[in-house]
Amino acid sequence: MVDSIKIIWHYLPALMQALPTTLQLLVVSVIVANIFGLILAWARVGKNKIAKAVSGLYISFIRGTPMMVQILLVFIWIPVAAYNHGINTGSWNPILYALIAYSLNLSAFFAEIFRSAYIAIDYRQIEAAQSLGMNKIQVFNRVILPQGAASAFPNLTNMSLEQMKNTSIAAVIGVYDILGKAQQLAKNNYGVGQMELYITVGVIFWLIGMIILYFSRKITKRLNVGMA
Repeated sequence: MVDSIKIIWHYLPALMQALPTTLQLLVVSVIVANIFGLILAWARVGKNKIAKAVSGLYISFIRGTPMMVQILLVFIWIPVAAYNHGINTGSWNPILYALIAYSLNLSAFFAEIFRSAYIAIDYRQIEAAQSLGMNKIQVFNRVILPQGAASAFPNLTNMSLEQMKNTSIAAVIGVYDILGKAQQLAKNNYGVGQMELYITVGVIFWLIGMIILYFSRKITKRLNVGMA
């Protein structure tokens, strides 16, 4: 037991150095995915057939292909496309490709969550708001957004937690989150202390998840109170 604690304390500083990478991949991709996801959801529920078809095809592709394939496609395609336009990407940090891939991936799932939340809204409330003379922006801000947010937020949180657990896939392009760093340390030390390493990683992910869930419940409760 004492030896295990010593091993954990020995490896913990190195693992914590990778924590910002994990949080960056999570936070940035969630922010971008919210914006792009709303655009995709708007296209899905809109009347423009071309926008609906393109967004539907994009969402289907993202949901139907492995995350690793998507990261590799981004990592390979962007430098090729940039080179064809005279842009040198040799000095770009690999984390940029990971952020793009994770944001594109998460936006597809967020889009479906937003779409489901919109469909769940009683359309009679929208019609009532319009009959009171509200324009589209007012209807969105006062009817669609509050109800949609209350309905979508728990699912957005769950999807974000799943994304956090997938950040280790970025190691395929040289971006190491906490788990990727643990695997690297275990390999460099020929497997010595790997059980303690992975237990520590599991506890760190668990604690981050508990913090996210705590604030998610607080926000969801506040949104539901506002709807009461």
